[in-house]
Amino acid sequence: MNFFKLLLAIAVAGALSGCAHRITVAPELAKIDSLPSDVDKRSVSIGYYIPSELLSLEVTTPGGGGDNVRYFPYRDIETGYERVLYNVFSDVVQLRSKPDYSRAKQLGLDYFIQPQIVTSSGSTGFFTWPPTNFTVDLTNSIRDESGTVISTPRVVGVGTAETAERLSEHGIAGKRAMNDALSKMQATLLELKLGTPPNHETPKQKKSPMSSSAASRLGNLKEIKDKGLITNAEYEEKREEILNSL
Repeated sequence: MNFFKLLLAIAVAGALSGCAHRITVAPELAKIDSLPSDVDKRSVSIGYYIPSELLSLEVTTPGGGGDNVRYFPYRDIETGYERVLYNVFSDVVQLRSKPDYSRAKQLGLDYFIQPQIVTSSGSTGFFTWPPTNFTVDLTNSIRDESGTVISTPRVVGVGTAETAERLSEHGIAGKRAMNDALSKMQATLLELKLGTPPNHETPKQKKSPMSSSAASRLGNLKEIKDKGLITNAEYEEKREEILNSL
């Protein structure tokens, strides 16, 4: 009898503590939109860096039924994150080690960018463990060639899943949250004034006011005419030449 009580106690303790089920939350690359034809990439060379310790970081967050889920947020998002950067900027370089800002010019980089991810999840279901809701809080630290932080754009992606969906694909809510975060970040990066689109025409410069040399030439020309050294026709011809040269 005591043996069965012990088994029951172990079962109850296991149910209360819950299990941690591994899932994948990598975004669907096909759902990361390219830029519309009327939107140009930013003419910027940017290097992105995700430390190896973050790529190997496994995170555990709540699922349903008292269980948890575990996954690798940085590893899962990396390919989609890189695609967003390629969509927005004209040149993207993956940095394998911590940025050396003193070599920015040598590497041909204008800016450096590093993501920070905070995730959370939960479930309205009690009997199944896959999460029904998921959030991805994505912040980027953007530094210039001196290493100074110039911008920290942040977005929050949200994903949900119905019972049938999450049973067939356990990480579907997380994947949707990843896609939502990347889509919002792409739009946010495009709004930053980090560079001019490569095919963007710069406004034509307005003609500057008459230079002092041209004014001097016109003055001398009038003085010569007033002295009767040239005819009115010759004066008008020379005056037009000076004005046309401005």
